[in-house]
Amino acid sequence: MPRGIGESTGFVDSLIGRARELAVVKERLEAACAGSRQVVLIQGPAGIGKTSLLHAALAGAAPASATVLRSRCHEIDAGTPYGVVRELVGPLGLTSPDASSAPVLRSGARWALPALLDAGGDGPSPDTSRTHSLLHGLYWLAVNLMTEAPLVLAVDDVQWADERSLHWLGYLLRRTEGMPLCVLLTARAPTARPVTPLLGDVLTGDDGLLLTLPPLDGDGVSQVVHQESDGPPSADFLAACGRISGGNPLVLARLLGEVRRLGLRPTDEALPVLARIGRNVVGTLVAGWLAGQPEHVRRVARAVAVLERTDADLVAALSGVPVHTAGAVLDLLRRNDILAEDGREVAHDLVRTSLLDDLRPPARDRLRDRAARLLNDAGRPAEEVAAQLLLLPRPHEPWMLTALAAAAADAQRRGAPEAAIRYLTPLVNAEPRDVDLRLQLAALLGQTDPAAALEHLRTALETAEDLRARARAAVRFGMTALAVQRSPEAVEVLGEVLDALPAELGADCAAADRELLTHVRSAFLIAGLDEKRTLPLVRERVRAMAEPAGDTPAERQLLAMMAVAGALAGESPALAVERVNRAVLLDDGALGGWTALASTFVLDLAGEVPAGLVAVDKLLTRSRAHAEVWSYCLALGTRAVLLRNAGDFVESGADAQVALEIAEQESWHGNVVQPVVEVAISLAHRGNPARAEGVLSRLVRPRMDDFVVENHHYRMARALVRSHLGDVEGALAELRRCGRSLAEAGVANPLFVPWWAEAALLLADAGRAGEAVELVEHGEQLVRGWDVPRARGLALLARAAVDRGEAVELLEEAVRVLEGSSARYDHQRAEQRLGWELLCRGDARAAREHLRRAVDLATRCGSAVAATRARELLVRAGGRMRPITGARVDTLTGSERRVAMMAAAGSTNREIAETLFVTLRTVEVHLSSVYRKLGVCGRAELPAALARERCDLPR
Repeated sequence: MPRGIGESTGFVDSLIGRARELAVVKERLEAACAGSRQVVLIQGPAGIGKTSLLHAALAGAAPASATVLRSRCHEIDAGTPYGVVRELVGPLGLTSPDASSAPVLRSGARWALPALLDAGGDGPSPDTSRTHSLLHGLYWLAVNLMTEAPLVLAVDDVQWADERSLHWLGYLLRRTEGMPLCVLLTARAPTARPVTPLLGDVLTGDDGLLLTLPPLDGDGVSQVVHQESDGPPSADFLAACGRISGGNPLVLARLLGEVRRLGLRPTDEALPVLARIGRNVVGTLVAGWLAGQPEHVRRVARAVAVLERTDADLVAALSGVPVHTAGAVLDLLRRNDILAEDGREVAHDLVRTSLLDDLRPPARDRLRDRAARLLNDAGRPAEEVAAQLLLLPRPHEPWMLTALAAAAADAQRRGAPEAAIRYLTPLVNAEPRDVDLRLQLAALLGQTDPAAALEHLRTALETAEDLRARARAAVRFGMTALAVQRSPEAVEVLGEVLDALPAELGADCAAADRELLTHVRSAFLIAGLDEKRTLPLVRERVRAMAEPAGDTPAERQLLAMMAVAGALAGESPALAVERVNRAVLLDDGALGGWTALASTFVLDLAGEVPAGLVAVDKLLTRSRAHAEVWSYCLALGTRAVLLRNAGDFVESGADAQVALEIAEQESWHGNVVQPVVEVAISLAHRGNPARAEGVLSRLVRPRMDDFVVENHHYRMARALVRSHLGDVEGALAELRRCGRSLAEAGVANPLFVPWWAEAALLLADAGRAGEAVELVEHGEQLVRGWDVPRARGLALLARAAVDRGEAVELLEEAVRVLEGSSARYDHQRAEQRLGWELLCRGDARAAREHLRRAVDLATRCGSAVAATRARELLVRAGGRMRPITGARVDTLTGSERRVAMMAAAGSTNREIAETLFVTLRTVEVHLSSVYRKLGVCGRAELPAALARERCDLPR
């Protein structure tokens, strides 16, 4: 039987000219199997031998003990969400509905199931899927596999991998340092869809390698020609082969195959043939071969190229030939190198392109149209049908739109917003006035491109004829605008809807309409409370709002946001607490974490710290259960604020440090402010103001001055750091800036950021009490509106600083008020200042009593600075106390402390990693550091060591 077009005799398998590259890849595989994560991206133009090198490496270098998972990407499948992942894990049997019981999906890996199931499977509904939870679950699936054996992931033609699979590869590689993992990728370069940016920082590390395959040199070309030719080649033939092929192995093989097919020898007589074929050898040969075949062969070949499948029944139906004839043609295509050797796919994408090149675009579109109909009628997954439809100029029939909608729903179920966006976009173009469809698209774009989402929402607002539809669009606009720091626009949009909606709905509207109105009101407050310039509008709206009962999720969220607005205005702490108690009591998490976060904010200002901790801990538990990392980081940052205001700087810093470590792994880390602030405050109190200043200097959030919460907390942290560095004027400048900003925004809560008290105390301690009187009076006026123990205590502290004649009485009252509150650090300051005043008046005995309490309170707060100062005063008063050298536990970072506490409580490394959303490697590194710092040999000694260091175990 004569050979087919360009058929080779196996030179690719011998990898002529690739010995060095193969050795490098083998070395990387061995290193990975020894426990050092490796990633290799093999790139080069089509036909350069990337796939051959990959196969050779896996066949001859991958240890038998390793788990090797492979995937080959295809252009038509580039939009199939998690398609590469599903092909990789296919041999493990994890893509069927009963896979949930598989041992490898234990623990955190269970979150991966929706990404693995076949399209239309029983995964979570689109409303409950979480993109990050799927990535997190797939990470733990890989970890589970690595606990059994080294893991090798090989992805060929990764430039056509779907976005979700690429995101997962990047996510995995950034979290597997020091683990037995090797990721081998091949990619065409240059290509219109580079993958390097997704993996760039990993590839540039010590365990990353970008391996660009060069053309074969003269010796390599000569070896191939000698191996593939019948007889010795002439010098001119060799030179022509090298020149025409450019050293590309695929082109060279096809050239030589055609020479053989024509019965020519590799001499000068073959030179005219080489010149005729030219550089586009694959296209020329395929086109020439196809032109010489019967019509039914051409139809089958084109059907295979369009379907990218070789199922005889589907190919027969599309080509219009009998099944048995189609089967025979498929065998012919395989023998002639149109199909790969295994007969399951086209040999090369260059071949596939050549099979369709002679069709004019209209004919090609008709063929794809028929292919989509065929796949749809055959009940193939919606994503396969959609892949064909997306290649058409415009899906124009109802069934096409239905198929695209089904594919979008499957993509959402898999947590693949990019694919769902691609499927929904033609639907929106076909039905531009369908507001619900545009809102669905905007919701997905909000996860990947919020600015584009806002444009669609603007269009929805303009085209919506029904006010209810406009209201739904306005709510979505408000939540999306927050992500891109455009909340004033959201306030304007929501305000316009609020002006019109009550009259449209009427006083006796249905329950669904009342809930919609409540949603709009709540979204208005959420957006309006973000920036200073919109706070006056929020106060105006709140005054006009009726008190909701709290019977629905939207009503509970509105209650919480109304409480926040009232608290910032310094109005009635009793009413604010009553509102949040109703909101938190019935909160079911249906609207995300806004209710819990808002309630915690108010409870903190009201001094109800235990209740606030309960609320935020519920959110933390819910976030962990669903792997919602953004909510988890927000909750950790919020809890850090509560703990800091309660005077627990160590625990506050630990929470904030964990939040920072998690955020640094995510794309949105630049928007994280509160954890940075809390880490800096903790460091300053623990005697590291220089480090604290360095932490604050890394903040890069744009327009910081515009925001209500982040800006003022940031300024207070800077003031604290400057004062601890001895820069009183710098600290005062930050505090006064806070005061001016709060006045402009109309914030009148004395405890939101008590800049007035801190400035008054700094001035008094600097001998400038006269300058502080006005500040004290300002604070006392604010406290009259928000009269809670901590606020009264701070006002008494500040008044005592400027009224030395009544200082003892004022400070005694401050101690009495603050010792019954949750403000332990402020209580410490009151005890210390009272001790100092008594000492100044000659009552050393009474002074010692209060200064001992001050030392104890400062130690319990974790404030080395305050403890040192209180001890110095106690010694001056005649008290005896060992020098404060600092416990060894104080040398632990916040993350080390949190990990140590969990390990001491019995959690395994894996449980710690899953709970804190960090990697196993991170936990191991932290524990090693903890053992060294505490002087212990292992986790069994941790409980005693932590207790010995007076480190409270977890609540």
